Amino acid sequence: MTDAPTPAAVPALPPENVQRGTVLTLAIIPAGIIVWAIIWSFGFIASIVAFGVAIGAVFLYRLGSGGRIGRQGAVSVTLITIVTLLLAFFSGIVVDGLIGFSEATGVSWIALLTDPAFWDELFAILGEDGVLASYAPNFGLALLFGALGCFSVLRGAFRESAATPPAAFDYPTALQATSGNGAYGVGVDYSALPPVPPVTPPPTEPTDPNAPRVP
Repeated sequence: MTDAPTPAAVPALPPENVQRGTVLTLAIIPAGIIVWAIIWSFGFIASIVAFGVAIGAVFLYRLGSGGRIGRQGAVSVTLITIVTLLLAFFSGIVVDGLIGFSEATGVSWIALLTDPAFWDELFAILGEDGVLASYAPNFGLALLFGALGCFSVLRGAFRESAATPPAAFDYPTALQATSGNGAYGVGVDYSALPPVPPVTPPPTEPTDPNAPRVP
């Protein structure tokens, strides 16, 4: 009779560090805003930035999480990508305001950004009828191409999260289980317990060597 084959050992994967991966992914927000604003200032719709933001967010998350991306990580990447694109859209409006105010007043962009009067005037203009509506076509195209660019990247992240096996369970050793520090001995000091008394077998009566034996 042949012995059953021993199953191959499952390699232990490092646990996913969701918090570290999410924190590192936040670095994509200022990077995406800056790149979007630069491209927008040249008169182009920076929809390609959306694709780069999604790729960069996934890359940064992997870098911080230990190379793994689960479902929670995919959700974090998606939310950070959406927030980055929304802020990037607003940065395009600010760039238009900086160009207009700088040409009218001759003041540098840096001085305008630090001037509260510029922001008050900018929001007052945006509150007028038809101003925000004039950005709708450009933002619609940016959202369309941005969604198409992000879709493949984020879909791959969600597919990977569904196919990623959980980390292998680390069974405690006998020493860990009885030392008070293992998974089964947290908060218990086994060294303070009294020793187990030795078990003494009951005495046996001597038998007669001439007694008949039962076969």
